This record gives sequence, structure tokens and C-alpha cells, in this order.
Amino acid sequence: MEFIQKMSALQFSKIADIFSQLEEVTSGNEMRRILSGFFKKVPSSDIDKVAYFILGKIDADYMHTETGLAEKMILRAIAIESKKDSEEITRIFKKTGDIGLTAEQAVKTKGKPLSVADVFDGLHKIAKETGAGSQERKTTILSNLLSHSTPKEAKYIARIALGTLRLGVAAMTLLDSLSITFTGTKANKHKLEHAYNICSDIGLVAKTIASKGLKGIEKIPIHVGVPIRMMLTQRVKSLKQMEEKMPGSKAAEEKYDGERIQAHKTPDGKITLFSRRLDDISSQFPDIIKALQKSIKAKTFVIEGEAIPVDKKGHPLPFQVLMQRRRKYDVEEYAKKIPVRLYLFELLYLNGKTYLHEDYPARHKALEKIVKKSNEIQVAGRIITDKLEDIEDFFNESLDKGYEGIIAKSCAKDSVYKAGTRGWLWIKWKKDYMKKLKDTFDLVVVGAFAGKGKRAGNYGALLCAVYNKEKDQFETFTKLGTGFTDKVLAQLPKRLAKYRLLHKPARLEIKKELKPDFFFEPGLVLEVLGAEITKSPIHSAGLALRFPRFIRFRDDKSPEQATTTKEIRKIGGK
Repeated sequence: MEFIQKMSALQFSKIADIFSQLEEVTSGNEMRRILSGFFKKVPSSDIDKVAYFILGKIDADYMHTETGLAEKMILRAIAIESKKDSEEITRIFKKTGDIGLTAEQAVKTKGKPLSVADVFDGLHKIAKETGAGSQERKTTILSNLLSHSTPKEAKYIARIALGTLRLGVAAMTLLDSLSITFTGTKANKHKLEHAYNICSDIGLVAKTIASKGLKGIEKIPIHVGVPIRMMLTQRVKSLKQMEEKMPGSKAAEEKYDGERIQAHKTPDGKITLFSRRLDDISSQFPDIIKALQKSIKAKTFVIEGEAIPVDKKGHPLPFQVLMQRRRKYDVEEYAKKIPVRLYLFELLYLNGKTYLHEDYPARHKALEKIVKKSNEIQVAGRIITDKLEDIEDFFNESLDKGYEGIIAKSCAKDSVYKAGTRGWLWIKWKKDYMKKLKDTFDLVVVGAFAGKGKRAGNYGALLCAVYNKEKDQFETFTKLGTGFTDKVLAQLPKRLAKYRLLHKPARLEIKKELKPDFFFEPGLVLEVLGAEITKSPIHSAGLALRFPRFIRFRDDKSPEQATTTKEIRKIGGK
């Protein structure tokens, strides 16, 4: 299917109209219909910018480009543009509770019509301002942008600038819509998703499909220094089920409770470390970078491993200890105080060659060849076997060493690395927190219920959901009210504030009987321990987690990396 490339600049008012429509939508299918229709009208020169804006971003996720504008600075810019005093703007803001509605009410003028490129370039200019006087310069640039905007445009410019544009659209929704627009069907979405998982840039995918079609999408390569979205594991409820899902020879690797890291070495010799959420965490682990420089002499590579804290004897320490390394200051001091060891287990790229399409045995063989082991850098312990009794023995040995359990990996010819996806090529088997074998779930907060008694004025319980990847929607699974310390309870309002919505998220399926007092855009992920999965007529997942207990925040996971509906159905035997 061919489309005529439109060279004229797209006015920002057009995208503001689409934002206004999307805000009122509570159906994922309706979102896709609106977006796929809109993309047909977007010039290929602007479609990458439009894709970022729809997600409330101004760049690819891994770039983490932010304006650095605080509420007070944006309110100041609104005051300057509207020629109102700051006290009046503050009163409007206190009444609306929303920076966008404040801008919409205050901005009355309109100069030269803004294009999408004008807004994009202006916000990037704001993001680049640093150093002495930068706050004033940022405010001036924003007020100039607002002086050319309509009230509706100002509403969305302010929200994007603050990072609070919450339309309920996620990357998968965009990929669906782009596939429909440029190939005529959602069936090609998997090709766009594969490209996105490799390049981690929704704008690049949008621009490529708009200008070069599917052939261009299939040629998007790995760029060393740009994070690849990490492959995920499935889970089973018994070793017997593991054998059913993964027959024949398999590797069992030790599973560590630490920080998953993807390390990139570019031709200039620079090593960058990325987290599961594509954050650049290089500054947190200078010791790992130095150790990798010594242990791996390759010109370029992309490898993965798990960093865990260890004591002086090399024994693993709890995950919470590692969290102390997440700091801006005194990093070198904490590196000495809390030493870490990186256990490598995947090779994705080496010296100009991609290993994504190589089978697991080939990837691991190549990894072993390039790693010179040291106290700081090791290759994950493993065995290769086709016997369940060997796997069970290795699992128990891993627990004895203080590890979480094992990851079973297929050794079949099709055991490729599936970036960003969850399949039966990797299966985890772990024992968590209690003597009896139970499991934890990574759940997404989608709502909350007002607290009573001691929790009055706070959230009493959270409504948590699993992710249905096939439908690209979140389905309720449990109400969580236990396991919270007073400190965690006090943190919840602040952590959830940026996700607060006045209506149901478009990608949430929820039964009427379970309507919470507050809704949240899916964003915050929690690790939750559960005792049993049962059928449920109330939860939209069709199943419910009994006796859930909060374990920890999973800031390293995005909502789409949460436990899936398919997983809980497998565990629950449904």
C-alpha cells in the first residue's frame, strides 16, 4: 500500500485536536481508529515528532530528554505570556490542579500559527539549556512558544513540557495504528514491534514505515550504544510443565536477584550500561565499566548480565543493598562499600556481527570465548541437560548459594534472542520469600481505594492489574492492601501523583463492581507475593490473586514488562 508523502509542515493545532479526542476515549480500539486515520494526514517529515508527542515525550525513551521545567517555571512562563501576575496564575492553578488547564484558561492571544516542528524544536531548545541563568532562559523560550499558541495548544504544550500528558496511548498502541495506516492491516504489527525492540525509538519506526515501508522496517539494524529491549521469561507451576514447554536438551542458568544490565561498547572504546527500563546507569557502576574494559578486549559488543552485591567472600547480598548504589553522589565511595559482581549470560552483538538470530548454544559459545573471568566479571553458572532431576538438583544448589533459582533456556535450533518479547525459549523457576514454594508477580497499579481508620487521608488499598499483550490492555487481578510499611504508605501519594487520572485509563478493562476511588495511568510496577490464584467473576483477568502482599517497587520494569494475563492463566491452570 503506497501513500503520497506530504511535504507541507503540520500545524500543531491539528495534533492538539487529536489530543482532545483521545482524552475523551475509553476504548483502545477507538484510539487505534483515531490514530490510524490521523497518521494518513501527517507528513513523513513530521511523523517521528508526532509519535513522540502522542506518548508525551520529545525524544526516544532511551534518550530521556526532558525539558527540566518545574511547575513554578511553567506557571511563570504562563504569567509572562498572559501578562497576569504570578499570584493570579497560581490561584488558577490551585483551582484547576492541572498545568494544562491553567495554561488554557490564561492564554488568550495567538500570533503566527505554530507548526509541530516549532513546538518540537522549542522544547528541545529548552532541554538543552543548562548552567547559570538556564531557568530564566528556559522560561523565556516557553513563554515565547505560548505567545504563538491558541488556548488549546497551550494546554498541551504545558503538559508535554512538564511531562504530564497522559492520553493513555502506549508504544504498542502506536505500532498497531502505524501498521494499519501504512500496511492496511494490524497483522504486520509484529514486524514494526521487532524493529522497535531493536532500536528502542518509536519515532524512527514511524518515520521509516512512512517513508520506506515494510522493507525499510526490516532493515533497521542494531546500533551499538542504543539499548535493545531485553528478552523476557515465561514461568511454569511445575518442573513437569517446564519439560512440556521446553522438551529436549536445555541449559539451566543460575538466576540472580540483582540489576539486569545490558552493556554496550562502541568503536571509540566507550562502555555504556543500560537498565531493563533503558536507563543509562553507567554512573552508578564505574567499577563494572572498568572491569569490563579489562575482561573483554573486543572492539564492539552488546552483552547482558545481572549485577549483584557481594560480601568480602563473594557471597550474594540482598537486592535492597544494591539499591544504595542508585545515587548521584559519593558513587566511588559506595562502590568500595558495596562491591558488585556482574554475571554475564547473553551476547547480542560482537565486532560488527549481530547474534540475535543465532541459537543459544552459539551465542553462549561466543560469549565464553571473549570473557576473561575476574572477581568482578563472571559468566553465569549453568548446566546443560535433558533430565529434570538434574535441573532440580541444580535448582537446589542455586538456592543453597543464596540465589533466586534458575532460568531454563532452550538449546534448540530456533532458540534465538527475541528482543522485548516473552516466550517459551526462557523459563524461570524460583523460590520466593517463604518455605513453601510460591511465586511473586509484577503488577501494575491502575487504581486505589480511599483509606479508612489509620490510613484515612491516604490510599487504603491499590487495584493492581496484569498486562494482556495480545489485546494491549491491562486487566485487574487483585486488591493489594498488605505488606506496606508506614514509610512505603507515605511514599505512595507522591509516586502515584504523576499517573493520576480523572477517568478510567483507555487501556484498562475493569468490571463495574470494582470501580476504585482513584484511577491511575498504568505506570507504577510493584512486586507482589501471592498465595493462590482463583477464578474471579469480579476481576477482568478472570482470575484473582489471593492473600497478596507487597514486596517492593519494581522501578526497573515498565508496565508492559509486568506479569501477563497468559502467564497467570498458565499458573492458575486456566
